[in-house]
Amino acid sequence: MKALDNEYDRVAVFSGGGTRFAIYCGMFAAMQDAGMSPDLIIGACGGAIATTIINAFATNEERKSYLQSEELYEFVRGTELTDERMLYRIGWYCLKKMYSKGNAPYIEDVFSKYLVNTPEDLTTLLPTLSTETKTNIPSIIIGSKMLFDPSETGKVRNDRKLYKKVLFTDEITAQKINCEDIEIRSDNYISGAIDPSIEIMTNVPMITAMRISVSDMFYVQPVHYRDHYFAGGAIDLIPMELATAMGETIFFEKKSPYSTMEESLVRAVLGYSGNERLKEISNGNVQYWIDTRDATQALNGHYCKKNIDWAKFRISMSLPDSLEQFAEDMEIQWQYGYRKVMEQTGL
Repeated sequence: MKALDNEYDRVAVFSGGGTRFAIYCGMFAAMQDAGMSPDLIIGACGGAIATTIINAFATNEERKSYLQSEELYEFVRGTELTDERMLYRIGWYCLKKMYSKGNAPYIEDVFSKYLVNTPEDLTTLLPTLSTETKTNIPSIIIGSKMLFDPSETGKVRNDRKLYKKVLFTDEITAQKINCEDIEIRSDNYISGAIDPSIEIMTNVPMITAMRISVSDMFYVQPVHYRDHYFAGGAIDLIPMELATAMGETIFFEKKSPYSTMEESLVRAVLGYSGNERLKEISNGNVQYWIDTRDATQALNGHYCKKNIDWAKFRISMSLPDSLEQFAEDMEIQWQYGYRKVMEQTGL
């Protein structure tokens, strides 16, 4: 079915963010308070976590309460790093990629080289997010289907397409998406390892779509689901084409450039330049750019982040020391997102 142009009045894109996902919940609350509640949410990576939380509760008070809950705190505190945390393993591997300028010349091993040990099924750890959604906000979560299996890693790619973008949504929203209209057609993107076609999957539990979307390369392992392997939303972390095709008024983040390491890993795995992609969308038809480029500085000490423990020659993760500290961190993230929407849109 061909979708109608601009099916939704207001579209909010929550993509990336890592462990700062409470920012997006604060943004959503600000949009609601300003009478600009999104009619469609597009979530990817950390933004997929926020999208799932927003849909799991009926009010912003309930959403904030869950962000500060013992359930979510215990989940975050339970973060375990794999043996790849040693600098001579994944650290050295990533460093080598910084000096390789090829566009995904090989099929990279993202099956066994990852930093955080996260279960593929999160229903036991996050039971509250596994129940039926309490709101009826149309949502799309971005992930990717892997077009190769573990036995093929390390082989020369030879221009083969390795990943296909997947949009996880409900059946009604799916009917409003015209996949041809939202394909990315830039040379930067189509010359890489991504199949230009797009797949839509419905009837996937949102918590499963969320888990797939956070499967960031070399960070969290892929998910085996319905006889296929799926990877994360980094395949399209800046879904400008999707957002502008679906809505009249767009809320979109103005993001910091990819770091040298991030740029190298995106190029090595997906075969395109993340920073070139940022340039491509900079003049997109967006009504509200939410500038979060200072997030890492403004929220320093209030989100989980990777550090290098030189004494043990390994990567470590900063985690909250107590439920009280975690609740404070979530509040600070929420208020940051809320304030950014209010300040930068004049709502």
